[in-house]
Amino acid sequence: MNTPSELPAFLEARRLELPMDLAFAFERGPFDVGARRLARVWQASLPPWREAATGTVQGEVVTLRFATGAESTGRFVRPAGQGPHPAVLLLHDHGGAFDHGWQKLFDDPGTQGSRGTHYDGQAPAQAFVDAGFAVLCLDALGWGARQTGGYAGQQALAANAQALGWSLAGLVAAEDAQAAAWLAAQPGIDAGRMGAFGFSFGGLRAWQVAALSAHIAAHASLSWMACCVDLMRPGAPLLAGQSAFYMLHPKIAGRADFPDLAGLAARKPQFYRSGRGDRHMPEDSVIRAWGRIARICRAAGGPRPDTALHDAGHTCPRETLAEAVAFLKTRL
Repeated sequence: MNTPSELPAFLEARRLELPMDLAFAFERGPFDVGARRLARVWQASLPPWREAATGTVQGEVVTLRFATGAESTGRFVRPAGQGPHPAVLLLHDHGGAFDHGWQKLFDDPGTQGSRGTHYDGQAPAQAFVDAGFAVLCLDALGWGARQTGGYAGQQALAANAQALGWSLAGLVAAEDAQAAAWLAAQPGIDAGRMGAFGFSFGGLRAWQVAALSAHIAAHASLSWMACCVDLMRPGAPLLAGQSAFYMLHPKIAGRADFPDLAGLAARKPQFYRSGRGDRHMPEDSVIRAWGRIARICRAAGGPRPDTALHDAGHTCPRETLAEAVAFLKTRL
C-alpha cells in the first residue's frame, strides 16, 4: 500500500486554517468556561461512559462488561497486605502486534519481543506492583482476546462504529473511563490515589482517561503527545490513516487539538516523556504541545507538567519507566 507523502492542496489549505473553536483561548475567558465547553462536546460524542463497568474476578483474571455490552479480559494484581493500596490503570500500546494486549505490560513469555523492543526488556506492571501499586490492564478493542483482523480489522471497526454514530477512538476512551470507575470501587483500593500509565498508544490513552475520568488523579504518558497539524505533515504516519482512527474523535476533530484535550486534566499532576528522533512524534511538535499544556495548566492554577526528552526514540527506556513510577508514587 502506498502511503501519501502529502495532502492534496485543498486539504492542506484546510490543515492550515482549522477553526479550533473549542480550543482553549485564554483571551476569551477563564479556564473553567473553556473547559466546560470542550468537555461537553467531547463527552456528548462518546458511547455511554460515565458509569462503572461491571466485572468478575477469578484470581488475577478479570472480565469487565461495558455499557455498550462489549466485554474485555485482563489482569488485576494487588500487592501483598490489606491495603488500601494506590492503583494504576495500565494502558497497553499498539505496537503493530494485535495478538497480545494486556500481556505486553506483564512478564508474559509470549510478549518478550514487544518488551525487548518497546520497554527495554522490562515488565511495567511488575515495576508498579513492586512500588506498592495495584494494577489493572485490559485488552483494548482489537487486541488479544478481542482481535478483529489486524490492520484491516481496525479499519472495518472504525468504519462501522462511525456508521453507527460512534467512533473507534470514542469506544476506547469510554471503556478506559469505565475501567477506571470499576477499579476505584474494588475492595482494598484507595480510590483517591489512582493514576494511569501508558506508552505510545497507551500514552495517548493515559492522558485521555485522566482528562475524562474524575477517578484518575494523575497520569504518566510516554511517547504520545503532539499537535495534530504537525502529525499531518508530509511523511508523517497520520497521513496513512491506519491506526489514526484510534486517536481521532470525529465530532471534535479540527475544533480542539490534542494538548487541549489533555488540558482538561490541568489541575492534576501530569508526566510526559518523549524520545528524540521518535518516528511518530516530531520533536518540535512535542515541545510545542507540552508548552500549550503548561499554559493551560497555568491558567487553571494547576501544577506544571513534568516534561523531558530522552535519547531512545519511540521506546520506554528503563530509566524513564523508573521516573514514571516514582512520579506517580509521590503524587498519589
